[in-house]
Amino acid sequence: MHDAAPRPPQDYPWPEALPPLAVLGAGGAAEPAADLPAAEAALSRLGAPGLEARHLVLAVGSNRNPQVIAAKYAHAGLLQDAQAATVLVTAHVTGIAVGHSAHASAPGYVPAAPFAAPGARTEVTGLWVTTEQREAIDVTEPNYERLALPAGPFPLELAAGDAPAAAEVYASLHGVIGRLRPLPLHASQQELFDRLAALVDPDPFEGDAAEVCARLAADPEDARALLASHGLDLPDGLPRA
Repeated sequence: MHDAAPRPPQDYPWPEALPPLAVLGAGGAAEPAADLPAAEAALSRLGAPGLEARHLVLAVGSNRNPQVIAAKYAHAGLLQDAQAATVLVTAHVTGIAVGHSAHASAPGYVPAAPFAAPGARTEVTGLWVTTEQREAIDVTEPNYERLALPAGPFPLELAAGDAPAAAEVYASLHGVIGRLRPLPLHASQQELFDRLAALVDPDPFEGDAAEVCARLAADPEDARALLASHGLDLPDGLPRA
């Protein structure tokens, strides 16, 4: 697995302020676009496929960071602007909330994962990706499966343009962390670890976040099994074929 972590794992999910609509280039910079015609024009200048040839994937965790996406493309050999150009759009999806996957990543952070939450309205980042770009991201998500979210039960609003009949999202293969109901996404790994430290024994989550991440990175499978043994892995409730 290639982990495109641009910053220390304890700083996950590496949030970055983005304009409502932007075009990502191979270097990881996201240039603002005034509207969809401007975004289409930018894709054309870069020699990249237009929006009609793309899929909308909703990012809820570190994939919202342009540098993470650019690093994943680079790992797959998509090094030119024509290969890497991606339109990023702020989106709001109803019926979905974001929590934490019930596993530890290879670098030791506990990543984000979506779950069904009737009535919730959640901000995410929409990635308009080509099939090749989507495949490059798939390779970096061995703990997730890409699911279709039909617009009927999961209405989607985009900051620019019309939403497709169905978008896609990466859902955890391990469920989400919670007891009775999923824990919401915490603002920092430290906040999450402090919460888990009160729920798990023996406790690998106690202490400074950097130290906890190093501990979890040494044996990510142990963290997953420990969460499961304490009944802290809940189904995400998302539709699967």
